[in-house]
Amino acid sequence: MAMQQTEANLWQELRDGAAMPQATNLKRLCELLDWAIAQLPEDQQLGVAGRAVEQMVEIYLLRFNLLMGIWEDADALSEEALPTLDLEALEAWVRQSMSVDLDALVEQPTSNRNRESQRLNPTDSVAAVVEPAVLLQMVEQIEAEEHDQMIWKLAGEEDPTRWSATIVHWMRTNSSSQLVRMTDLICELEMPWVEI
Repeated sequence: MAMQQTEANLWQELRDGAAMPQATNLKRLCELLDWAIAQLPEDQQLGVAGRAVEQMVEIYLLRFNLLMGIWEDADALSEEALPTLDLEALEAWVRQSMSVDLDALVEQPTSNRNRESQRLNPTDSVAAVVEPAVLLQMVEQIEAEEHDQMIWKLAGEEDPTRWSATIVHWMRTNSSSQLVRMTDLICELEMPWVEI
């Protein structure tokens, strides 16, 4: 008798849920289903569970459709409530075009060079004969300078000797022991941790 009453309660709750899907406690329906099929013989459990789950899905669908309808109605109302502006009133606040004359701010460049004195006669020549040994020496000198500049560019502003001298000086003046924590050095010297 208790088995039939439990199953009857389940079907009644499912009918009530279909009538009022927004108020249905779906967790309670799942608990009722678990309890009802636990009371049934094994050969009937699958059939009852299948029909009950089918009705629960219908309740979910009804609830979804109801909530979507509420959301769409609210969205439609919010679109109608948007403020509208008259185009004539808006034109007073909108700038159509703008031009700025910067000619007064631009100064013409002046040259201090005398262009007449720089002109060469077609017969004047700046080319001269250069000895091959002198030319090779110039090329080697340029290559050596470029090599040194390239090394300095790669090194950047790194100066490990200055960094270590700074650390040793601080340790001599501020530390009584040979061991100093890295965090103390970073705080006191205000140097990046890479340099320390």
